[in-house]
Amino acid sequence: AVSLGGSATVGGTNDNLFRAYRNGNQTINHGVVTKVELNAESFDVDSKFDSSTNYRYTPSSTGYYYLSASVNFTPNDTQYDRLRRGYLHIYKNGSTLVRSNLKYLDGGDPIIRDLTLTINTIDNSTSASDYYEVYAEADNPNGSNNCAVQGGTAYTYFTGYKLITWVT
Repeated sequence: AVSLGGSATVGGTNDNLFRAYRNGNQTINHGVVTKVELNAESFDVDSKFDSSTNYRYTPSSTGYYYLSASVNFTPNDTQYDRLRRGYLHIYKNGSTLVRSNLKYLDGGDPIIRDLTLTINTIDNSTSASDYYEVYAEADNPNGSNNCAVQGGTAYTYFTGYKLITWVT
């Protein structure tokens, strides 16, 4: 902590710091919002991310949190290897907190062959039981189940940490 004079100090540690990612591709069904199974971790300082069953971040303390997610969509049907829409959500307690999307005009021939969506937000966790998850959806022109969430630390990931706040 650094004293600013008087009774105000700034400082602290980066609690709940984590970075999870998808290890290997995950197929998602056309038009279905699907939880991204972030099954590996680059780091998880306080062991608050579950990469084995729930694929969720539970900070377990109140405060403001910075959250960032990125998903790379890769069509895997060789005949129709294109996308029409992609959606990325960060859920809080089972509902959409924030969403990012890319939509191509309906009626035309979509040409999206590889799509990365990224989303960043700050949220106030007001309960020790709050949790955060990443969900994705992809739509394609022929309606088949032909999209993968691409695995790898650089392609599909979720990261976050508790923000250091003023202490007076």
